[in-house]
Amino acid sequence: MESFQGGIKLPIGFRFCPTDEELLIHYLKKKAFAQQLPASVISEFDVFQTDPWHLPGDSREKKYFFRKGIVFGNINTGSGYWKSIGKEKQIVLSQNNQVIGIRKTLIFCKLSNGARTRWVMHELRLLTSYPCQMALEDFAVYRIFQKEKMKTKGSQGKVSSSKLERSNETKASFIDFTAEFRDQMELPPPCSP
Repeated sequence: MESFQGGIKLPIGFRFCPTDEELLIHYLKKKAFAQQLPASVISEFDVFQTDPWHLPGDSREKKYFFRKGIVFGNINTGSGYWKSIGKEKQIVLSQNNQVIGIRKTLIFCKLSNGARTRWVMHELRLLTSYPCQMALEDFAVYRIFQKEKMKTKGSQGKVSSSKLERSNETKASFIDFTAEFRDQMELPPPCSP
């Protein structure tokens, strides 16, 4: 795996898409108790010191970061602030319904007019009573992403007839991936479709 801009690049086709429970048990708990993590896919970064579009990693993918310390209230960055919305959600173990942590949702607002943006942050924390022993460090794990654009009511489910006609006219084409290796492998030429 290659490292890039403070993150880890996964092999092509792989996605890091953990559930809240997996983030708490397999990553945050181990980070808080200074145990070895299952993979080095979450870097430590102060997400409140920069605007979300300047965070390390691909802006089209969900980003994950550890951060030490507790934050209260609205948190200003360069051109906006993170504002807590809604109620905190309890995260429970699937095997026994024990509450292990909480998830707080924040939305990024513009500093100039307070308008909400599409940037969303989930802050996940272990409950202080789970596990019973004291953690070495007070960490949180953050999932940051952009919500998809809302579709207008008129555009849902409608396909123009010209687009439909063009899609029916499309013919399949084949790519000969063996062409560059044919001389080395002595393969016969591909059959025509």
